[in-house]
Formats: sequence, structure tokens, C-alpha cells
Amino acid sequence: MSFSRRRLLSGMFFCGVCAVARGQQLAHAGWRGNSITPEAWWKHAAFVRFSAETTFAEVAKGIENMSAVSADSILLPDLQPPADAALPFAPRFGSEEDLDALLREASARRMHVLLRLPLASTQGERGAGAVRFWLNRGIAGFDLGDVTAAEMDAARALRTTLDRFPGQRILMARTVGEAVSARGASAARGASAARGASAARGAAAARRDPITLHVVSAQDVESGAAAGSGSGTQVVEIAKEGPSSVVSADDPGAHLPGSIPALRNLLPLLLSGGAPVLESDLLTTAEDRAAVQQVLTLRSTHAVLRSGVASVVATATPGLRAWMVRDRQRGVRGSLLLVANSTGAAITLHLTQALAGQGMRGAYLRPVLRADGGMGSVNVETGVLPAGAALLAEIRSDSYAPSTVLDPDAPPPGSGRRRRRR
Repeated sequence: MSFSRRRLLSGMFFCGVCAVARGQQLAHAGWRGNSITPEAWWKHAAFVRFSAETTFAEVAKGIENMSAVSADSILLPDLQPPADAALPFAPRFGSEEDLDALLREASARRMHVLLRLPLASTQGERGAGAVRFWLNRGIAGFDLGDVTAAEMDAARALRTTLDRFPGQRILMARTVGEAVSARGASAARGASAARGASAARGAAAARRDPITLHVVSAQDVESGAAAGSGSGTQVVEIAKEGPSSVVSADDPGAHLPGSIPALRNLLPLLLSGGAPVLESDLLTTAEDRAAVQQVLTLRSTHAVLRSGVASVVATATPGLRAWMVRDRQRGVRGSLLLVANSTGAAITLHLTQALAGQGMRGAYLRPVLRADGGMGSVNVETGVLPAGAALLAEIRSDSYAPSTVLDPDAPPPGSGRRRRRR
């Protein structure tokens, strides 16, 4: 007998109000903001994903490391219940008592607990039973993995189930194929033309995007491929990388002052306004935790990093990568520059021409984080970046090209929209 049928028959799997109350006691499902903001919890969350080799007891021990970097949301792996399991997780992860202990510890620290649950695993009687089990326990949401446009109707059905439970339960996914939001907007426009504004609103609601947080990769962020999506709906996966193949781990140039080791894998956190998903092995050592905490604090307190728009800057120097993060209101006048040296030798910046192409002349850099421990400004032409190092700096310029303010509502170039002549 499957775990869903066995639990339903025994009265233990789903017991209405009492089960919901128990779930709320064990874990905060996130139906309110915090003491700082009334906004939805997931808009300011930092997630830590635990590997498939972990156990409930090990995750509970890892909560201390999460607190050290102000991460507040746990992502459990796919728990892979056997076909004949009485509970919706494999025994190797621990007992039901171990799960309850983890949920109590998370609740005591006001953390959210989420679970990797592939969309296919939510289908049928067995899948529906698993979903109810986890939602009753207070799980704040599910990571569905890869979801294609053809699977969105199944995701919407799951979203409807989540909406029957109290709180802001969320769905995360790596969405593939046709943009759901664009498809919903297109459906709404068609309905509007045929049946009026009321029908359009109904069509938009029926076809709404069921995914709360769209997962993007660190590579997409660095290449600029993720720039077209709304940053408020993104979550960026950050995995730990080993020491650079061209830079010794003991090389001072591989570190930033204030203990920022292995910065290479943290760069996307400085380029995206989306919430981070950090692999748990990023928090293994005290040095790693200090690095993550410093970067997370910087991105949450610096106005441009928090809400700016990142773009790739082409450089003429092989091995030198550069990105500009622009203030949405001030444009290049409120910009940050992030540069990284991916080679095994020191690099001279030679960025005068590149910044001139961005509308800035007579520019210099005022470092926010730098690798060489030096003081003062950096010359954009003659400044030197050590091997394997990175530099984050505010850009100061003597002159700016006109019309450098970014208008998030402006049409893209060549869209055909022109200002009416008076």
C-alpha cells in the first residue's frame, strides 16, 4: 500500500485543521513579512540548498552556519521516497522524529523550509498525498526543477493546491521555452480585443505564471542572458568552485581584503538583484562564511546593487571581464563597475575606451571591494588587477553623455514608438 493511501486511511496523513496547526508550529511557512518590511518573505530571502547526501539531522546542524550569513530559507533535496514507503521520503534521510526536530529548529529561528519536488512527483493520488503531507507540515514551497511551457498547466494546478493553504507558499523552477508571462499577456490582449477588458482580466488570471521564483544560473547572470527578466522574480544558483586553475589558492591576488576567498563563485551575487540560492558547501569554513556574509550584506545595503541593472562591458584586454551595474534612475551617473582577472598574471585595465563607449569620459574608480589591499582611487587606464583578482568600484566621471538615465518603461530601440511632434 502506498504511503498516501496508508496515511489517509489511518487518519495520520491529513487531519484538516489540526494538521495545519501542527505544521505552523513546526515551521514558518512564510505568510507574513518580517519586522523590517511587510513584503512577502521570498522577496528578501537567501536560500541554502543541501545536497542529496545530507540527512535531516545534518541539515539541522547546518542551520547555525546559515544564521552566520543571515540566510533564512532551507532548500531540502529531492527526498526520493521508495514506491512502498509509508512516508514521502527515503529512510536514509532520517526518521519522522528527525524531520520534526529539523522543522522545530527552523521554526525557532524563523526560517522557511522548502523542498525539491519534481513536478512529475506531484501528479496522481500518490503525488497529491505527498503535497498535502508537506504543506500540512509547514513547508513554505517547492522547487520543481525544470519546467517547460507544456507543463505549465500542471504547475498551475499545483499552484491552486498551494493557494488552499494559509500563507505565501511559493513555487520555484527553471523555466524552459516560451516565456509564461509573455504568453499570459498575449492571451489577455487577445481576449480584450474579442470580449473586452473584463474578459481580458479573466484570461490573464487564468493563464497567470504559477512560478513565484524563476531560477537562473550564475553563467546566465554573468553573460547577461538573465537581464531581460524581472529581477524581483529571479533566484540565482551559486555553487562552490575550486581554486582557479591559473591562480594558486595561496596567492594574495586571489583574495579581497576582509576575507573574501574564492570570490570567483560569488561574482553573480553582485550582478543580480535576484535572491541567492547558495550550495551548503559554500558555508563550510569560517572564512567562507565571512566572505558570503560580506557579499550578501553589501548587495542588500548598497542601493545600486540592490536594484540596479547589470550589463556586460566589452574590454580590449584578453582575460579581463567587466560588468556595469547601473542605477535605474540615475543611469551611468550612479554606476558600479565589476572587473575580474581570469588569467595567471597581473592585468592593466585599459578601460578608458570601454567606459567612453558607455558615455563616460575622464572616469576613475572608487573601490568598494578590491583585491590588492591598496587605498584610494584606481585609474581606469593604468590601474593593475592582480592575477585571479576582482574589483568592485563606483565609477566617477568628469562628464557624462546626455540621456544616460535608464527608463524601465521605455520601449527598446527600434520599437517604432516615437515622440509626437508639437
